[in-house]
Formats: sequence, C-alpha cells, structure tokens
Amino acid sequence: MSEFINNSQARVDSLYEFCFDLINGKKGTELIQKHQEAIDHLQANDIVVVVHRLVEAEIPMEDLKVGITKALNVFHKSIHNQPKAQVDSNHFLGIMMLENRELEIRLKEIRPLAKNINLLKDEVKLEAEMSLLKAKLKALAEMEKHYQRKENIFFPYFEKQYPEYKCLGVMWSIHDDIRRVQKQLMAELQSSIIDIKQINKLLGDLFFFMYAIISREEYLLFPIALNAVSEDLWEEMNQQSVEIGYSFIDAPEFKKKKMKSEKTNQKIERKNLDMEQLGDTVLNFETGLMTLKQAIMLLNHLPVDITMIDENDRVCFFSNPKERFFPRSKAIIGRTVQNCHPPESVHVVEDLVNAFKSGEKDNESFWIQMKGRFVLIQYFALRDEENNYKGCIEVSQDVTDIRKLDGEKRLMD
Repeated sequence: MSEFINNSQARVDSLYEFCFDLINGKKGTELIQKHQEAIDHLQANDIVVVVHRLVEAEIPMEDLKVGITKALNVFHKSIHNQPKAQVDSNHFLGIMMLENRELEIRLKEIRPLAKNINLLKDEVKLEAEMSLLKAKLKALAEMEKHYQRKENIFFPYFEKQYPEYKCLGVMWSIHDDIRRVQKQLMAELQSSIIDIKQINKLLGDLFFFMYAIISREEYLLFPIALNAVSEDLWEEMNQQSVEIGYSFIDAPEFKKKKMKSEKTNQKIERKNLDMEQLGDTVLNFETGLMTLKQAIMLLNHLPVDITMIDENDRVCFFSNPKERFFPRSKAIIGRTVQNCHPPESVHVVEDLVNAFKSGEKDNESFWIQMKGRFVLIQYFALRDEENNYKGCIEVSQDVTDIRKLDGEKRLMD
C-alpha cells in the first residue's frame, strides 16, 4: 500500500511541493507524474493545509490564485470524490448551500442571454436582451450577503477552531474579484457605447469566480469546518446571521436552543440578572457620570460606526448604530485586525498600526464612495497618560449631507 494512503504528512508535503513548483513555472506534466500518488489519495484537509502553507510562503496573491486554480484543475477528480458536508437545511452550512443552489439557477438563466447578445443583429431585440441581462446581473448582487456572512461570521469562528486557516484569505480575495467584476459589468452595460467583447470577457470571469467559490466551499472548506467547529458555535453563527440577511432565500426560522436541565436554566437567569444589575453601574468619566446603560446608549446613537482594537491588534469592541456601512458581528471580537481585512489591503492596515505604535502617526483619514454616499473613515491612536500605545479606533461616518452644508443655521433659527 502506498505511503500516501495513511500518511497525511507525506501527502501534504508532496502536494505542497507540487503546488509550489507549479506556481514557480515548472512543467505540469512532469510534476503530475512525480506526485501522482499524493494526488490520487488526497483529502480535503490536505488542500486546506497546503494553501495555508503557500500563503505563509508569502507568494503574491495573484500568482497564488492562478497557481491554486491550476492545481485544483489537476486535483479535480480526487476532490470531487470527497463527500460533501451532510447537514439539514437550517444548519449554517445548509443555508449556505441552499444559497449556492439558488445562485446556480440564476447563473443558468444568464447563459442564454450572454449567448444572444453575440448573435442578435436586430437593434431593438438586442436592446431588450441587454436590458434583461442587466436586470439579471443586478439581481446577482444579492449574493453579497452570502459572502459577508462568510467573511464576518464564519471566517472568525473557523480561524479560532482550525489552526491552518489562511486559505480563507485566498477565498476572500476571490470574493473581491467577484465584486470588482460585477462593478465593471454594470458600468459596461450602462455605457453609451456597448463593448460586446469586454462584456463577454467579464461574464466569463464572473462565472469562473462564482463557480470556483461554490466548488471550494462545498468540497473543501465546509466538510472540514463541519468537523472542526462545535455544534453550539453553528447555532451562534445562525443567530448572528439574521442582521446581515440571506441571498435569494427567505430568512430561516431557528428553533430556540433547549436547555439541558433546570440547573442550566437557573445559571442563564442568574447571568441575565447580573447583566441587568451591571447596567446600572455608574461610570466616572471625570467630566461626568453615566451608568453603563447610558454609555452604551450614547455610543450606539452617535452618527458613526466605532470599532476599537487593543494594543495586541485584536478587536475588542464595536458600536451598534441603527445604520452601519460595514457589516459587523460578535464573531470578530478577539479577532486580529489583520484577519478582518482582505489580503490585498492587509499591508495598509499593518503599516498604519505600526505607525501608531512607533508614534510616527496619531491619526489617519480615508474616504470612499459607496452606494451613492460619501463615507469618511478615520483612525485614531489610543495612548495612556504616559503616552504608551493602547490600541486604536476606527470611526466611519456618512458625510454626504455634511459636505453640502453652506452658510449658517443657528440653534435659534
């Protein structure tokens, strides 16, 4: 029997060498022959561990994504022999897979439209097909909720439960590829000059990225996560998903968690009572007194999103305003700020945090336009009385209407 059947470390080492050499330009045919045993007997877990090691090798993300895609094409048969996660439809992963099925239906509906715009010569019919294609593609934006729940809820839990988690950064990067292509497609379809060739290319990219994510979720990531993450945490993920929402499906109805005993009930009631009492605790801010309840209410009513990172780069707090610009979930508490950002922008975050720690900077501002609004994002270093770095806060504010202000409006007016 081959050493690769029962020796997972040998398989991983061989598969890593195959991927690393493939990325660095060695001939695929020779590599396949050299590593055929490991390829034939690979497990889903092997791929996730190999990608983790490739990320740690600091291979540029674009090269890494291309190389992984080539490798997964070689591994296709072995990967598709792996069992998918078996869960009911109300399990967090079951919901994700239901959304994938709905996405597949919508992608299938787009295929004939994409074909027709290349064949139709009649301008009226072509315009009608283009209009329908635009509507179908716009509806695909609903899948954003699926990706947001992964990035802001599922990823943090998986990171805490599975040490070799850095494949998530590659998947997040592909999410961003999808977002970029969707934006480019809508711009092309709204342009006064229609470039069919460019639309074809972008449609091809969109289909490739979306189907790649579905396959990697269901054959690689989800089966591993099902074994790595404990059952009670899946229930937490479901509860936190409600605020973000769902893609193409109605919000599931979750059953309330049953208590194991009356003793457990008493513990929960005691915990709730303690929290109620704690809310009346008076906080001395030197410039005034507030109860904890009042302080929470104040933070949540400020017209800004506030997120706090401690001196160890871990998220320790975020406010909960009625309207927010970026999704947040309790799952990110304790997560490193580096893992809260897509791979391509991590270096910007690290540079800024290091500048705060060194004292080079005390604040920094960025501004973006999203969903027709102008959003100001500011970062402020936190320092104690002795000027020691204690973390930083991110403050995001919609300043669209503020930028339009002119003249004066006094309180008495």
